[in-house]
Amino acid sequence: IFSKSINTEFLKIIADSGVTLLLFTIGVEFSFVRVRSVLKDIFLIAVLQIFLVAAVVFGICITFGFGFLASLFIASAATFSSTAIVMKILSEKGELDTAYGEIASIWCIIQDLAVIPFMVILPTVATLVLAGVTSLAPVLFTVLRSTFTAAAMLMLVFILGKFLVPRFLAVIAAVQSREIFISAVIGVVFISAMLSAALGLSAALGAFLAGLMIATSSQNHAIFAEIRPLRDVFVVVFFVSLGLLLPIGTVLMFLPQLLFFTFIVVILKWATVMGLLRFMKFHRKTSFLAAVSLMQMSEFGFVLSQVGRSNGALSENMYVFLIALTFLTIFLTSPLIANAQKIYYEKFCKFWQKMPRFFQEISVIDAQRSGFPIENHVVICGYGRVGRYIGRALDMSSVPYIVLDNNFATVKDLRQKGVPVIYGDPAEQDVLDYAQVDCAKVIIIAIPDKHTQEMVIVNALSLNRKIKIICRTHHEQDQTYLKSLGVSWVVQPEFEAALSVISKILPLFGIVPEIIEGKVSRLKIEHGLG
Repeated sequence: IFSKSINTEFLKIIADSGVTLLLFTIGVEFSFVRVRSVLKDIFLIAVLQIFLVAAVVFGICITFGFGFLASLFIASAATFSSTAIVMKILSEKGELDTAYGEIASIWCIIQDLAVIPFMVILPTVATLVLAGVTSLAPVLFTVLRSTFTAAAMLMLVFILGKFLVPRFLAVIAAVQSREIFISAVIGVVFISAMLSAALGLSAALGAFLAGLMIATSSQNHAIFAEIRPLRDVFVVVFFVSLGLLLPIGTVLMFLPQLLFFTFIVVILKWATVMGLLRFMKFHRKTSFLAAVSLMQMSEFGFVLSQVGRSNGALSENMYVFLIALTFLTIFLTSPLIANAQKIYYEKFCKFWQKMPRFFQEISVIDAQRSGFPIENHVVICGYGRVGRYIGRALDMSSVPYIVLDNNFATVKDLRQKGVPVIYGDPAEQDVLDYAQVDCAKVIIIAIPDKHTQEMVIVNALSLNRKIKIICRTHHEQDQTYLKSLGVSWVVQPEFEAALSVISKILPLFGIVPEIIEGKVSRLKIEHGLG
């Protein structure tokens, strides 16, 4: 809108700085340990998703007459999902440690790693095509050389991140000067960015590689704590500067195509991730929620658009098209991620019943149609961090219990240990019925999602009006609502942690146990637990 009245070169510098620093923070959050832990389950299908989505989007772009290079860059950008968006929304919902939260976050990490060969190979292919090279041999040789370069860069990152950078940061940290420490980190970022630019690659890619190197050091958490307040600023600066640079006339000209491609990319990514996870025998709910979380395009799409424009692979119109497409997918899918659980129960479950079965369901009800041979027991819904400790305590006390979980890996592990467990969604009445909720004394809802909690409470009470329900919640304002649904006791982990800390602090100041107990009781009353 204001492109004729503002200094666009200055805004481009701001945008480049913003995305460079943003990609550095993403690199710092990267976890090689988490990638290694899921190589067998997710790595191959995550890589397959990248190629499937890229191939389909490339074909559609060619059909629309976008040209080879434009189609290649748009298809490559469409295949990645935003780590920053996924991590932020799932963290705010308290669902990073759920089955689907772990899959979505690790999937993003694998995609982040795959960005490196894309950032190396795409500019090389663009240079060859623009130079008029038509022979297949030089193209294959250059692509193989770029692939080798990307592999060498990854190996260099691993070596530097494992041996050199951690030692360097440890020496700097020993000085015990916050200013020197931050300056050293910024120095590592700028040196990596300049080396990347000197090799003909993107400076943003260099910053991302610097983040990867620092991520393996013992100081990565301290570094992230320092830069975390600036991360959202980087995002805002980048988005605002790009928004100011977009010519509104060009966006309106491409609006029908933008809306069509937004729909195609979102649906295609959801269907691909959903189908691959179902093929790997993940639960329907887990697959749906993970797929919804990965529908948007990534901040790397902005980087690829800038790389494509700088080397002539993208015209000004195609550059604007790719930027606007990335904006739209992020803008439209963020509310869907935030309300994914509600959409699943209120919309998708009804839709799924009318769909043909492409994948065989792993039945939660085996030959024993009447249910598990158990009564006067405890039903644990969700075997994550909270449910695991509850199960261990019940084991030690010889109290009978059964676990309900839709994480196939968790269920498989529990069955090997001889723990009674049912693979299924605890919110489904058939699953609760099979767990003999009508004969149970207590049901513990250790799942953090509010919509799932509501379904479990309603279905459990419909099977057994006398059952005691214990439910966890992260939000204090949900306590009254959950009790109105029929919950006997509401537990807020953060409040219980605070009480534990208080009971340890006050004795240090000479306060006797009787008074401490009174203070704790007062806090419980104020908290609504009195």
